[in-house]
Amino acid sequence: METLYNSICRPMVPFMASITLGLILFIISGLLLSRGRGFSKPVRVAMQVLTILLFCYLTLVLGLSWYISGHAPLVGTYSVMMLMAWLTTIAMTALRRSLPIIQPMGFILAGFTMLVASLSIADPDSGKLAPVLNSPLLGVHVLCMMVSYTLFGLVALIGVMGLIQKGDDSRAMLRDVSLTILYPAVFILTTGTFIGAVWANISWGSYWSWDPKETWALITMLVYSAMLHGGVMSRFNRPRFFHIYAILAFLTVLITYFGVNLLLGGMHSYA
Repeated sequence: METLYNSICRPMVPFMASITLGLILFIISGLLLSRGRGFSKPVRVAMQVLTILLFCYLTLVLGLSWYISGHAPLVGTYSVMMLMAWLTTIAMTALRRSLPIIQPMGFILAGFTMLVASLSIADPDSGKLAPVLNSPLLGVHVLCMMVSYTLFGLVALIGVMGLIQKGDDSRAMLRDVSLTILYPAVFILTTGTFIGAVWANISWGSYWSWDPKETWALITMLVYSAMLHGGVMSRFNRPRFFHIYAILAFLTVLITYFGVNLLLGGMHSYA
């Protein structure tokens, strides 16, 4: 099992293929959307087959990591990035009928997360967890955070497509798609933050200590919550402003995970 895991744990070919395919499909879908058209049935079937193959590969890697280490792959840059790619493939499959543009964006997002997992700084370690991390609450907390981050990444990519569209109707439609994703994303992020606070109290004796990770998780929650209040803040009813904000808002996610882990430190920096 370890030999197989070590031979496939660096997703070099999958990430290059996923990013390349995603960019090509992203450009084509943008052109089709501007003309009020979608992908043909053979292309949709081919995308779904590739999504299933990518899902099977990621499931195998994560499953082997879980089996070898004896704990869920929820800690460390490598495991979390691979988990995020795995969750992306699930979102691509679940939303492919209601939101067809999700699949091209999903390939891009999955490819970039696998790219990060392939970097030398992301160690696919399969060792034992530290006692403070050996808690069932950790699994729920990390899973909630990664699901929300995955959905926010898709919203950011939709924002990019929204900006390159020329018609107001296309931009408004993409804004509605983003809102459909944002409501569950913000709810899941809030739930994950709450569970994280409970876990922190059990592990460290305090629900909230203004650690850099906690602070930026709160900032991320507030930044994205603002996008749901178009009735109060009328600017968010303007599709162009909404898409620009969605792209910039994703910077808070990047800081929350990469910025804190690599630069700010604190109790939550496990990199």
